[in-house]
Amino acid sequence: MTTVTSIQSLILDLPPSCIEFCPAAHDYFIVGTYYLEKKEQDSSTENVVEEDDDEKSEEVDKKPQTRTGSLILFEIEGDEVKQISTTPTPYAILDLHFSPHDPTLLAVAGSTGCVQLFRFSPSSSSISPLSVFQYFDPATLVLSLAWHPTSPNLLGVTVSPGQVCLVDTSLPESEVQDTGKEVLCHDLEAWTLSFSRDGKAVFSGGDDTHLRFSALPSSFFTSEASNDNKKVKEEEETKEEYLPQWQDRRIHQAGVTAILPLPSHPDILVTGSYDDNIRILSTPLIGRKQILAEEDLQGGVWRLKMLKSEPEAGNFTILASCMHAGARIVQVQRRGEGEEEWEIEVLARFEEHKSMNYGSDVQPGSESGGEQTIISTSFYDKLLCLWRSTLP
Repeated sequence: MTTVTSIQSLILDLPPSCIEFCPAAHDYFIVGTYYLEKKEQDSSTENVVEEDDDEKSEEVDKKPQTRTGSLILFEIEGDEVKQISTTPTPYAILDLHFSPHDPTLLAVAGSTGCVQLFRFSPSSSSISPLSVFQYFDPATLVLSLAWHPTSPNLLGVTVSPGQVCLVDTSLPESEVQDTGKEVLCHDLEAWTLSFSRDGKAVFSGGDDTHLRFSALPSSFFTSEASNDNKKVKEEEETKEEYLPQWQDRRIHQAGVTAILPLPSHPDILVTGSYDDNIRILSTPLIGRKQILAEEDLQGGVWRLKMLKSEPEAGNFTILASCMHAGARIVQVQRRGEGEEEWEIEVLARFEEHKSMNYGSDVQPGSESGGEQTIISTSFYDKLLCLWRSTLP
């Protein structure tokens, strides 16, 4: 295992919570920030997932708290990171993702029950705010989001009360309140979700240690409802439809925080948890879910990002954001021809972060291997680091 050092590091104005490179211009990336305004006579601190520690949810405070944030646009020039612009937001940002259907369209998960869209312009190196969708009560935190892989206007979101919902960005802003379609629900905060590769099902993980799965109603994938066909669509949604579902509460010993389905392996998931472990799971629709391999990464595995994918060979390289342990590059590999034997190897680690590493991403364009440029961040120390690692 190799220990990697940074090429450049810098301190941000606000704590960084999430990051993603711009698919329309690979030298640019965007960082979302999260700031909790402290109350008078309150010297306590809060992290982005708002816990007393890494495994327990915080006590609910009866008094409202003000959270704000920003989107920071950066550019990489050689070995240097340059800050281009900062866009303040009236809410803290917990997650952000560019659309796979439009590489300039960015969705942001807000701490006031909203999802906002932004437009990134490569020609002007700028971010422009678009629609703000107030899907939920302002006291609700939108904890994570994911674009649907085949329906351009659909997003999956998870929220602090525990629900996993589908929301529609084609609706007018003034009409979206309470339109989220609940597809799964956790007993505590729903930290993460991931669609199946074909978009016909969703996986989710929560602070209740549960990993959940549900097929999605076919009505979700009809074309956008117009005035003429809206009634037909509503009638379709009322029809009973058998939706296979399952849940597992035994595999993970703490909250489930990351889910990564493997390409060409429909029943195989890679998951991350507060219990510090990354796991390869067999998750057949019917039958027992089981651990095929697991590895202690020494920190809560908050996010997983594919670095290199060789589905036919059963070989995958993954970037893991490991909270208080920094970042890890991990190889997940199938042994033999079957689906039952897998192994995990930690290839490299980056440990210059002194607080929670929630956000890491890799510069697009080197998925076939070789040297990859990685940006990782940490929350309390507001640190952003540029480093590189050579993949096998």
